[in-house]
Amino acid sequence: MKTIVYQSFQADETPRWIDRCLETVRDWAMFQGFDYQREDNFFDYVPDWYIEKVQGKINVIADLARLQLAKKFLTEGYDRAIWMDADIVVFDRDRLKVETAENYLVCREVWLDTADGIDLGTGEIFCTQKVTNSLVMFAKNNNFLDFYIDACQSIVKKNTGYLSKLCVSTKFLTKLHELIELPLFHQIGLFSPILMHGIVNNEPEILNLYERSLESPVYAANLCFSFRNKEYKGLSIPDSLFAETIARLIATRGETINQNFVSNIAK
Repeated sequence: MKTIVYQSFQADETPRWIDRCLETVRDWAMFQGFDYQREDNFFDYVPDWYIEKVQGKINVIADLARLQLAKKFLTEGYDRAIWMDADIVVFDRDRLKVETAENYLVCREVWLDTADGIDLGTGEIFCTQKVTNSLVMFAKNNNFLDFYIDACQSIVKKNTGYLSKLCVSTKFLTKLHELIELPLFHQIGLFSPILMHGIVNNEPEILNLYERSLESPVYAANLCFSFRNKEYKGLSIPDSLFAETIARLIATRGETINQNFVSNIAK
C-alpha cells in the first residue's frame, strides 16, 4: 500500500527539540517503507477568506491545510496519507503501527491536568479523554475527508465571535466522536506540561495516573509546542523540559509510561 507521511512546521525559529521530533517521524516513515514529505507552505492550500477570518491563527490554518494536502496526495496516486504534528516524537519506531481496516483515523489522546486555576501540588490531578487531529490517516475513497474539509470551512465562515484555536480540531472532533464514534488511533500520547514534569522528575503519582487512563501502550508523544516558554499550573516550560522529556522517552523507549502494560504482557 503506497503511503506518504507528511508534516509541516512554521515559526520564527525552530527549536532543536522540534528538529529532533521531525527526525524521529521521518526515520519512522522510512523504517515503515513510507514516503515522507515536509510541506511548510500551508497558506498555499487554504482560501484567502479563511486565512482572513481566522485572523492569523496558524493552528486553524494548519487544520484545514493538512486535509487539503491529504486530498492532494490521494489524488496523485497514494493509497494512504498520514499527517503527524511537528511536535510529535516517535520513541519506539518498531512498535508504532498505523494498521487498520478503517479508511480514516483520528487520534485518541489523554490530557493530564489540574482544575482551572489550580497549580500542580495544590489540588487533584486527573485525566480527560479527547479526540484530536495530531495524527490523521486518510485512505483512498474514504468517507470522511471531504466532510471534514467542508466542516472546517463552515465552522470558520459562520463564526462571529471569539474563535478558539481548537475550534475545528480537538473541540470539533471530540464532540463529533460523542455523536458518531469516530475510528481512533491509540498509540500516540498527549503529553501535558504536568506529565512532562512527571517524566523528567520521575513522579509515580503522575505517571501511574496517566498510564491507568490509557487503552493501549503509546509509542509516540505529542509534546504540545503551544506551551513552549510559558508558565502553566506553577510550572516553567522551557526548551530544556521538552528536550529532557524526549531524551528520556527515546532512551527507555517509553518504558516509564508503558511499564504496567509491559508487566501485564510478561505475565
